[in-house]
Amino acid sequence: MLRVISNPPPPLDRVRADRWLPLLLSAPLGLLATLALPVAIGLPEVYLRLLEKFPAFKPAFLAVDVAGLVNLLGIFTGFCGIAWLAGLILGLVRRPWALSLVRKGYLLVLAWFVVYSYVVFAVTGVIHARDLLLDGAKVDAVALFYLRLDFIWPATLLLLLVAGLYVIAWQRFALNVYAGADEQTPERGDRLLENIRANGAEPHYRQSWLSSCGIHIFVIILLPMLLQLIGCVDSYRVPHGSGKAGTGDPVVALVKLVKPKKKEKKKYIVRPDAAIYFHVPDLDESEIMQKVEEVTQLTYKVDPSTRTGRGGRGGKMGRGGGDQGGWPEGMKNGVVRFIRMEYKGAGWDDGMDDVSRADMNFLAEFKKITGFRVASKSESHPIRLLKKYDKGFAPPFVYMTGDGGINVSAEEIKILREYLLDGGMLFADCGSPSWDRSFRVFAQALFPAEPLRNIADDDPLFQEPYTFPNGAPPLWHHGGTRAFGIKHKNRWCVFYHPGDINDAWKTGNSGMNPELAKGAMEMGINIIYYSFTQYLELTAKYRK
Repeated sequence: MLRVISNPPPPLDRVRADRWLPLLLSAPLGLLATLALPVAIGLPEVYLRLLEKFPAFKPAFLAVDVAGLVNLLGIFTGFCGIAWLAGLILGLVRRPWALSLVRKGYLLVLAWFVVYSYVVFAVTGVIHARDLLLDGAKVDAVALFYLRLDFIWPATLLLLLVAGLYVIAWQRFALNVYAGADEQTPERGDRLLENIRANGAEPHYRQSWLSSCGIHIFVIILLPMLLQLIGCVDSYRVPHGSGKAGTGDPVVALVKLVKPKKKEKKKYIVRPDAAIYFHVPDLDESEIMQKVEEVTQLTYKVDPSTRTGRGGRGGKMGRGGGDQGGWPEGMKNGVVRFIRMEYKGAGWDDGMDDVSRADMNFLAEFKKITGFRVASKSESHPIRLLKKYDKGFAPPFVYMTGDGGINVSAEEIKILREYLLDGGMLFADCGSPSWDRSFRVFAQALFPAEPLRNIADDDPLFQEPYTFPNGAPPLWHHGGTRAFGIKHKNRWCVFYHPGDINDAWKTGNSGMNPELAKGAMEMGINIIYYSFTQYLELTAKYRK
């Protein structure tokens, strides 16, 4: 006799889904609650610590009520945490309304993401707009993008994971588990996943939509990240041609010092047979004064203003003995570029803004004097990008300044050292006494066996194309009055000026006397000339 079973046992996959699905859907809400509630409580304290670390932020943050935004985010995060905790408890109940609460908990994640993103963009926007220093550096447009990305990407990843769970919560099998039903009609989640898998009822539309999203994600997020990690550089092309060390023959003026008339010696009349020899020595008769007079009778003075200039009698600046200007080892269509080194530290970009224009003012003066083509804008590189240049096509010099600490990694020091040993030159410019101390430590790490040494007044650095009889102009004396450097194989690979040449290049010359500022420009031109000449000679084999 057969016994008919009116209620057959559910399929095995249904039994398994009944067991794990409610926990799978509700457990993430519990995890979110455990993260949200401590954040909501501790957010005001985090804000206060931020102001302690960066006290310069306080006036700007008070002006736009950043504290109010932080409190808003804290309150909303606390509300979301309580709601997610309730979703964890109620989501374990196998009822349709419980599944609906779980879905609303997921939607609340989207609402929190919107509020969080708004606060992040508002706060970082204040830092950017007010030119506040973060870790010693100004936040430019590129740095602003990556700063926001650092805060947004973890929340974005969380949102994507929750979005996947939200789609699962809209599938038919999930609804069957919570409703105790056995329907087969596809739900929203089933249709969405099938459309993605099979390109939907309109494949062309679906493919276009997916392609558009993929391209935007790649261009806006992935490509900038790849460029930051990999980096790309343009070959440095020194102007080709044939010029002279100085762009004009030096005019030597012979200045005669007029000797002061000596006082007539007093004559004393004494008896010839007197026992006393009466003679009063004159100070002018001393041996020391006679030697000083011999040395200073004729003084030769070089007029540096005639050594360089587009109309100089000896031709334009360069090497090769011609009068067109340039270097025989240079490259066609060469452009003189001014490249700064980026690093974590205050003031590395001092003078690069559109008002000070230190770099651009120098390039403009260089073009006016030499006639060479110059870059239309200044550039800055992270130190790591120096290794991206092909040998023989790297910048002959890179510029570095600042007014605080110098924070670089061991890998960056290694990259910079290799660049210098391969023919490059570091033009370091002291912006403050604290930077002087930092740079001396940095230089020791760069070349442990080669100390900074004083550069003699008669060194070629101070002779071509401008002559500086007393060495580099001292200017602001942040790190002393003498220029220092590090030599490698009889070539200066580091030139360190302690007096902030950069300030003299700024618009208005930072209040400096125009003649002294002119000397600062000329010193910079000497550095370019020296670095170009040395680099091209050392790396000629790579360009053959």
